[in-house]
Amino acid sequence: MESPAVDDDICILKHETAYVSPESPVSACAGDESVASHFALVTAYEDIKKRLRDTEKENGLLRRRVKQLEDKHLTEQLQAKELELLQLRSEMETSQVMKSLTDTADYWQVDRCSSEMKIHSLQEQLERLQLENDALHKLCRAGQDVCENCVVDDDQSHEALTDVRTMAIVESYQGILSEVSRLQSVARSQSELVRKMRERPALPVFRRAASTVPVQCLDDVQKSSVPRPPSAPPLPGVRLNPPPRMSSLDDSSWSFPSPPRPSDALFWDQTKPKSPVGDWGQPY
Repeated sequence: MESPAVDDDICILKHETAYVSPESPVSACAGDESVASHFALVTAYEDIKKRLRDTEKENGLLRRRVKQLEDKHLTEQLQAKELELLQLRSEMETSQVMKSLTDTADYWQVDRCSSEMKIHSLQEQLERLQLENDALHKLCRAGQDVCENCVVDDDQSHEALTDVRTMAIVESYQGILSEVSRLQSVARSQSELVRKMRERPALPVFRRAASTVPVQCLDDVQKSSVPRPPSAPPLPGVRLNPPPRMSSLDDSSWSFPSPPRPSDALFWDQTKPKSPVGDWGQPY
């Protein structure tokens, strides 16, 4: 414990430095006082160090205590906030439940409005699709009409081509008939001329010449290889045969082909018909 005379260690040091005089009348008293002051200084210094350590320990304890208190306070605040949040959440859920129980009519009305809007949008989409479908049907009908017109035009062109071919065949057939009739008339005139030449009697000059010609035996003529002149009269007993094709010039030997009919297969042949008129004009 400190003496009541000495209030503070710093005051003791200041008192000693202030009242030390260089000239001391008594040297023994001065030495004792210096030793005592030195001892007092050491004691004060040790006491100060001890106090500092004690205060540091107390400060450390206080800091730890303050930290613990702060942590405890923060945890309490967090718990209080969590409780408040739970209360608010429960109140909100309760209010929602109460609102759903009390406002069912409004909810159904909102749902009906949204459903009507969806139905209206679907109806508009359906109308748009119907318009597109009608447009596509019109296009298809126009395409079918064009195709039918093309088919009709093709049929008409085919019929026209068939008529042209039929006319060509008929013209060629008429040409053949006219040529055959001309040939018949020529053959008929030639047959009449030959028949008249047969029925005409021999001239007297030829008869006299025949009487003056020496008679030659038929066997000698057959054995002789020398040909007789054309102007020589025919041998007696030798009968001239008529021409081999004379009978073909009669009217009964000619047969006329029947005209082609549309039911024949060759009537609709795609190849160009060969006109026999051109064959008659070719040289033999």
